[in-house]
Amino acid sequence: MVPGTTPPRWELYEGMPCWIELITTDLERAQEFYAGLFDWTYETHRDPVSGEHVIAMREGFPVASLRAASGDQSSWRLYLATADCEAFAEQAVALGATVTVPRNEVPGLGAKTVLVGPAGAEFGLLEPEESWQFDVGLPGTLMWAELVTIKAQTADHFFQELFGYSAEQFGTENRSDYSVWYLGDESVCARVSMIRDFITESTKPHWLLYLGVDAEVGTDELVRRAIGLGGRVRVDPYDSSIGRVSVLRDPTGARFAVIDPTQAGDFGTAANYDPYED
Repeated sequence: MVPGTTPPRWELYEGMPCWIELITTDLERAQEFYAGLFDWTYETHRDPVSGEHVIAMREGFPVASLRAASGDQSSWRLYLATADCEAFAEQAVALGATVTVPRNEVPGLGAKTVLVGPAGAEFGLLEPEESWQFDVGLPGTLMWAELVTIKAQTADHFFQELFGYSAEQFGTENRSDYSVWYLGDESVCARVSMIRDFITESTKPHWLLYLGVDAEVGTDELVRRAIGLGGRVRVDPYDSSIGRVSVLRDPTGARFAVIDPTQAGDFGTAANYDPYED
């Protein structure tokens, strides 16, 4: 999934990112922020089993869901596609993962479960319904995803065993260890090894999700807009090989990156510059 080149509706393979979900401590505030930042609109769905979930739409197509957090932290969650959610969850557990949210059906979305992998980061599995839609590769949608972890080799082994990813290693002596994972010729996501100098006892592995910036707006202007809406800047805008990037926190504390893929420069990942903790 190369930023800016993935069509909005593509053929889905197991292991491909297929949904993103914001778990937030203030659902109303989060909705206001992302609507102001990306022009998202919302549809609220209520189900007696799966509870209330809000679907974010961009130009009529689903791009994410938002849910109220049960705890005191907000975060973005990445879901990877599977044809059999339960079977893949069993395989993941056999490889060292732990199920944190058991399988449940979400009308209009599909069957999903949430796990923590042996490298310490949470991720979801989604078995999409026939009606599933998910826009990517466009402004205000998912462009790229990176797993940021200190247990790089553990993460590589786990996800390559689970989904059959192949990998290509990047980085030099003075730069972060960066591995892009592929399904066939298609790049799907990446793994970043945390820089040890930035790590503290409270540092946790996490996924960093990149959302697209409209080239007519630009990353710098979008960052100014985010600040005006109550967001915070973690990493100032900079040029990378995949575009002009910045890392933000929304007003409820969820970390995410924004990227304008038309402005590509030298190699770099936001995880190189993000010190992981406030």
